[in-house]
Amino acid sequence: MGIVFRQSAKNLIIVAFGAVLGMLVMWLSTKYMSKQGYGYVRSISVYAVMLSQMLLLGLNSTLIVYTHRLANDIRKRKLLISLTLLIPVVAAGIFTVLYFIFRNQILSHFQKEDRIFLTEYFAWLPLLIFFFIFTTILEQYLGSQMKVAISAFVREIILRVANIILILLFAFGCINLHSLITGTILISGIPMVIFLVLCFRTPGFGFSFRLRDFSISEYKEIGHFAWYHLLLGGVLILMPLMDSALVPIYDHSGLQSAAVYAAANFVIAFLLIPSKAFLPASFAAMAKAFAEDDMVSARGMFGRASVNLLIPTLGIAVILCCNLQNAVAVIGNGKNYSDIINVFLILMLGNLVNIATGMNDQVLSIANYYKFNFYVSVVLITLQFVLIKILVPRFGLYGAAWSNASVLIIFNVVKYLFVWRKMAMQPFSDKTWRVLVAALPALAVGYFFPYLFDPERHVYVHTFIDAGIRCALIAIVYIAMLLWLKPSPDLVEYVGLIKKNKRLY
Repeated sequence: MGIVFRQSAKNLIIVAFGAVLGMLVMWLSTKYMSKQGYGYVRSISVYAVMLSQMLLLGLNSTLIVYTHRLANDIRKRKLLISLTLLIPVVAAGIFTVLYFIFRNQILSHFQKEDRIFLTEYFAWLPLLIFFFIFTTILEQYLGSQMKVAISAFVREIILRVANIILILLFAFGCINLHSLITGTILISGIPMVIFLVLCFRTPGFGFSFRLRDFSISEYKEIGHFAWYHLLLGGVLILMPLMDSALVPIYDHSGLQSAAVYAAANFVIAFLLIPSKAFLPASFAAMAKAFAEDDMVSARGMFGRASVNLLIPTLGIAVILCCNLQNAVAVIGNGKNYSDIINVFLILMLGNLVNIATGMNDQVLSIANYYKFNFYVSVVLITLQFVLIKILVPRFGLYGAAWSNASVLIIFNVVKYLFVWRKMAMQPFSDKTWRVLVAALPALAVGYFFPYLFDPERHVYVHTFIDAGIRCALIAIVYIAMLLWLKPSPDLVEYVGLIKKNKRLY
């Protein structure tokens, strides 16, 4: 677990810096773009992520698991890589044809004031889907080879720097809105190209179309595995994104509401920074332990990973909760994104439960219980759709947020109980309570610390000064409590290595 923690810590630094750049992207977008324009950019990304996940046909999960199983057979491994890349491309081609055939029917679902805007950029969605398919497959292969940090650097740093450059060009009048939107889509292909180069530099990566290298029984096994992961991946991607996808359809303000909801989801994305950093390395190590049938190591890794993930997530949650007023002061123009506060707090409830219950999704996808995950997901995704259709037209953004949070909580409680009963894997322990106890004084300090500056006079200067002081106080108290209570052996070991080596990783 030590190498996983160190790799995750290195990845966390990259992802955190990427989040800062992402914050800059969001701030610039809300400041210089109309709500409708920003709502469209975020919505097309949501649709591309959802559709690309389904068009991957479960082969991305198949690749990361079977890469370890075929570690000693290079020919089969290369054939698996080839099929994993080729089959989704064919599926995306079929989707593109149907997408243009049913163009009018698709556009009719959106609000009238948004249809002209959506018509202008209708043809760009298939290209973005193509980029996402290749990027996902190649990145997951790099993750299976424990090259998590470098792929995170490309995705979190390089891509966002390119985004910032585009928005600044728009802000200074060098390009128009059309160039900004199309450019944002085109630069999404940058990670795909870089990941492909990195994969070719990885031993064992390559292509083969010797179809006979797999036996019929192996094709059936891989197809069966991929099929259930297609269904499972589809519902798992729909669950967190369905609300964002349906807000511009069911909310009367259309893409303008989508912009506010996207901003709230961006703030929520800070909670997911530790997950992005820790889970890829932990998932690869967990898959290896299951492949070697080492359940003792798997159970220990599961519990430790859960605590290691909860520590930074809870710290970020406290910082965000205590700085929501500061966020509203600088996002958009004239506090026109103020609705993000309540939307964020609602969404945070579901996401904290999701993160606190550990690596249940990863365990169920590796073990033979992924069917259970799928069946529960289907029931809950149906419930979520019904809730959104009822609540969003009546309560707008808040209805979407409550739909998301409710389903996430139910889903994770069910998974937690199942994994605990069937595999005796438990994310909670006395160490979990130590993390919660450590967070309480930090929350109190951040919440009750007075606002010493007047944001109405110099909004950016005073807001950032206040946020900096508030965050520093929270971090000092939280870290001090963690070092005192020692909820994670890996954290203690990592701190010791920092003192010894005089570096962060």
